[in-house]
Amino acid sequence: MVLTDYLLFAMIAAMQVGSPGPSTILLVNNALVHGPSRAILILTGDLVAIVGLAACSLLGVGALLEANPTVFMVVKVVGAVYLLWLGMQQFRMAQAVPTTSGQPTTLQSVSVLWRQSFMVGLSNPKAILFFSSLLPQFISSQQDSHIATLLPLILLFVFIKLIVSSAYALAAQTVVTKLAKPGAAVWGKRAAGGVLMLFGIFMAINAFY
Repeated sequence: MVLTDYLLFAMIAAMQVGSPGPSTILLVNNALVHGPSRAILILTGDLVAIVGLAACSLLGVGALLEANPTVFMVVKVVGAVYLLWLGMQQFRMAQAVPTTSGQPTTLQSVSVLWRQSFMVGLSNPKAILFFSSLLPQFISSQQDSHIATLLPLILLFVFIKLIVSSAYALAAQTVVTKLAKPGAAVWGKRAAGGVLMLFGIFMAINAFY
């Protein structure tokens, strides 16, 4: 591969990860509640999920899902149900968030939030098809080892995801420090829950088409 191939892949990856999705909404919510540094730490769960999905595409899981529409539909429905459940959890936790600064705040542990980030990363099986359709475009017929060629691209995708997501987390923290007021965390969790549920509903409808 030449440098222009890496630059082209980087631009495609940046556009892909730059468009907000469920993992971005969860990241921003974590940044508002726990701070950007902890949110970025929690983000590693999503990055591990991305590596796993990319590995599945290398193993031919994408082709398997395309050849078995029913299996693909079931996987998408499961992912949609998880997003709906996670959205309802955000609404439930919003009721427990204090609306005044004098009240104590109960925060979830990093391990719990990391698992949530990991599961949200896995909840969209279309990522497997994305890697399955994109990665082969950067393999020439003369290259013997596909894995040796694609591994740097996967790592580049993860790095770009980390940079873009970190920018989201820092931007969210900047906004909240300027607009912070009692009850903002409640509305933040409600907004995150509502968006996650909308993504879940959209994925559930899309699973049947």
